[in-house]
Amino acid sequence: MAGPGDEDRRSARDREGRDVRPLVSVIVPSYNHARFVATALGSIEAQSWRPLEVIVVDDGSSDGSQQLLRTLVPRLNVDRAELIEQPNQGAHNAIMRGIEAARGEYLAIVNSDDYFHPERLAVLLPRLVDGASQLAFSGVEFVDAAGARLPFESTWPSWYRGCFDATSSSPTLGFALLAQNFSVSSGNFVFSRELYEKLSGFSSHRFCHDWDFLMRSIHFAEPAFERRALLSYRIHESNTTETVRDLLKTEATEALQRYITLTRRDIPPNTLAPCESNWPDSFARIAQRCLSPFSPDETLLDLWTRAAKSVVA
Repeated sequence: MAGPGDEDRRSARDREGRDVRPLVSVIVPSYNHARFVATALGSIEAQSWRPLEVIVVDDGSSDGSQQLLRTLVPRLNVDRAELIEQPNQGAHNAIMRGIEAARGEYLAIVNSDDYFHPERLAVLLPRLVDGASQLAFSGVEFVDAAGARLPFESTWPSWYRGCFDATSSSPTLGFALLAQNFSVSSGNFVFSRELYEKLSGFSSHRFCHDWDFLMRSIHFAEPAFERRALLSYRIHESNTTETVRDLLKTEATEALQRYITLTRRDIPPNTLAPCESNWPDSFARIAQRCLSPFSPDETLLDLWTRAAKSVVA
């Protein structure tokens, strides 16, 4: 009897049954998560996908993470592991520094306080290897500092269920992600190096570099979404998103302007990408139905229109 993930692993073999799975590089941006990072690394090591490379970039931690990582990284049971230490330069810089050092054709990210389901890469990578998509992400499980699942009615799970409800009224995954970033984090991304190079990496946004990268990727191809929760996203007192709502709104507006600029400058290779040129007769109507992620009093169309005013034709 086949076990979980067997079908996904078979899809990465050729007709003669030979294993043709490419090297996957997992990038771990690490910052002041000494109490969590061992779990993150262990979840990578537990992946059934091989060959596998791990690149950890410590971004100037001051809590003993660097000393811990110097012990943990060389012991990882993977094909290659490397630790890079740098002064604090932000998550986007740490991710890109790791990608520069990586050798894999495909790339994944996990933040140092989160962790993977054991079959995550085996489920998501075949979606990319077969050429159907260039970026894939999964459902998310929200856990507390101890790794316990958050209560069903608590803030994050409730918001997340609302995102899923909203997808039912969206004609495409791209439209749903334009309205709500239910990928949650760059740590939920698995993508091709080819896509990364097309996008020239991540933006310098402190918090919205993930949504910016995601939306620009949709310009080129629809992402693949696996509804199963294959990523555990940890909510703890060090999370910053609860205290920076205004900055998030500013950065998201800038990211939306970048996406609008991209779609107006070049015809999107992805014919489903949400923009006026792909949906001339229905874009405004669809966007009018979606609420802005920042205010219940405005729609996605309001947000798009406001952002578009600052875009130079």
